[in-house]
Amino acid sequence: MQLSPTLQALATAAAGLGLGLAAGGAAHASTAPTDTLVSFKLLDYVDSQPGFKRMSIRAPSVGVVTPLGEKWSLEGSAVTDAISGASPAYYSVADSAQRIEERRNAGDARLTRHWGHSSASLGVAVSSEPDYRSRVVSSGASFQTPDRNTTFSVAAGHAEDRILPLRRGVRVESHKRVTDVLLGVTQVLTPVDIVQINLTHAYGRGDFSDPYKLFDKRPEVRRQTAVLARWNHHFRGPEATMRLSARDYRDSFDIRSSTYSAEWVQALPGGFSLTPLWRGHRQTAASFYSPPDPADPEALRIPPGVIPGRSVLSFDQRLSAFTARTAGVRLAWKIDAHWSTDLRIEQYRQRSNETPFDARFSHWGLSRIF
Repeated sequence: MQLSPTLQALATAAAGLGLGLAAGGAAHASTAPTDTLVSFKLLDYVDSQPGFKRMSIRAPSVGVVTPLGEKWSLEGSAVTDAISGASPAYYSVADSAQRIEERRNAGDARLTRHWGHSSASLGVAVSSEPDYRSRVVSSGASFQTPDRNTTFSVAAGHAEDRILPLRRGVRVESHKRVTDVLLGVTQVLTPVDIVQINLTHAYGRGDFSDPYKLFDKRPEVRRQTAVLARWNHHFRGPEATMRLSARDYRDSFDIRSSTYSAEWVQALPGGFSLTPLWRGHRQTAASFYSPPDPADPEALRIPPGVIPGRSVLSFDQRLSAFTARTAGVRLAWKIDAHWSTDLRIEQYRQRSNETPFDARFSHWGLSRIF
């Protein structure tokens, strides 16, 4: 279960939270870039269930990071998503699926001031699609100890969302506001070990319901908290890095989840690197989710005393209890001092007491340093 969209901005606002390939050396989060990096990425996503191909997304994006003098840097990106397919109106019942054809355009920009042992940044992000508008502002700062072995980070973001679903030919407008905060620390333990702990909390008020799900009505207040721990260990002999992470999440919808991931980054001759990866996820159901009756999985199961459309209630499979596994591989190639490219493919499998759900992610990127 993901935190609110503002955390996408927080991830870059808290400079210095990234963990490099090799764990050796101090983190140089407060150093301004000296070169301009331009990158192009293409994401392709397809999900399905037995006998029913659901959604597909094609998302090209471009990004740039450039220095502005010796103390400042500017970064930004733009992406457009072409979304098509069908999504069930309740549970995973294929006969209830509604066709979707739309495009989303989004962009963000961030300005960062760098000092010797610290940095501060301010960012904005926008996202627009026919039935949803989002505006985000965020800020962040990082502070390093004199030996550069410890980095403390703090960030905050605020999103203002307008929800504009089309119901029976009429636009019905609602709003949602979410504020996020992030605290993090990154510590170099040894020349080959680096660890990181992040704490994030979000408070949102407004319309969290999905207007395209049948009788979907959710609480108007949502609190979300997550703790993320990461550890990188570099093996000098095989020139490889092991990356491990664990994340615990809980919210006021009574969803609890845990996510674990492992990657092995293996350097290869000729500037190549190969990274197999695995991720496991488990979550509990929201307190207001009503699961289907195993004897009749395509029929709505309405709890006693609940009034559909008025009571807090959801038949959205994403709020159910399930386990998921992701396996993938990434191949990267540093072509020369200026060019690099990478290809990543992941397969996602979600299993529960309901219909199995699968998805495939593929990502290709190309970047150049000027």
